[in-house]
Amino acid sequence: MTRLYVTDLDQTFLHEDKTFDADRFTTILDKLDAQGDQFAIATGREAKWVRTKFGDLADRVHLVTNNGAAWHVRGTETTTLRTIDPATLTELEQILVDVSPKDGIIAFSADSMYRLNGYGELRADLQDYMTQVYGEIHMVDHLRDIPQPLASVTAILDVVHSNEAIARIQATTLPLHPTTSGYGAVDILAAGVNKATSLSAMIAELQLVPEDLTVFGDGMNDLEMMQLAGEVYIMPNSDERLFGRGYREALFDNEHDGVLATLETIMALCQMVLVGENSD
Repeated sequence: MTRLYVTDLDQTFLHEDKTFDADRFTTILDKLDAQGDQFAIATGREAKWVRTKFGDLADRVHLVTNNGAAWHVRGTETTTLRTIDPATLTELEQILVDVSPKDGIIAFSADSMYRLNGYGELRADLQDYMTQVYGEIHMVDHLRDIPQPLASVTAILDVVHSNEAIARIQATTLPLHPTTSGYGAVDILAAGVNKATSLSAMIAELQLVPEDLTVFGDGMNDLEMMQLAGEVYIMPNSDERLFGRGYREALFDNEHDGVLATLETIMALCQMVLVGENSD
């Protein structure tokens, strides 16, 4: 039976400095390929960011990006993108500005990044890195001025204001889905878009079923895919709201390669079972 292993990135797979053990991960991918299993990244990050961070390894995995607004099956040319209705952008912007007018508002199309003039500043190091990833960061006065369809809008808020923004958006009839990792920033997507909806479409194409999924995550934007999957591991450093749901816990936190260590243990147990079956 083929299994699809799926991991979130920030606070789950990646260290705090956004690095990971590439050699160890490569070895795991080699073993998964050898036994007919597959791997996917499911993140709030954009595909360009993931490809910049993972290099050639990004071509060996399936991608669910923008918290589910985009998904891509490895080895194919097509990326599916579900975009925000542009008619919602003026009201959405007003909500975000009302909640916290001093913080940043950014937006992402399939291949570009936009920032609203007058709403927060990116740290110099983050500005430099984002420029390396996206090229020019386009400045606009309003979300409605952006000429491309948007996969997501992100408001950089503290936790209190992020909860208020989510409540305000949910109280409207706008066809939008706000979500957060639990660390402040709010990602706004089209209604019905989350990591699970894209994973569902992906596994249908791969001829898998939800019971074939093993997922790793740490935040509330991972909850839908956890509810979809047959097997779930949360990180020791997860959002407290994920505990008490009956999920398993990864061996270590993200700083100590908890996903990789847990995968190695899972694969070793599977190999022991296989050897035992073959010896009967």
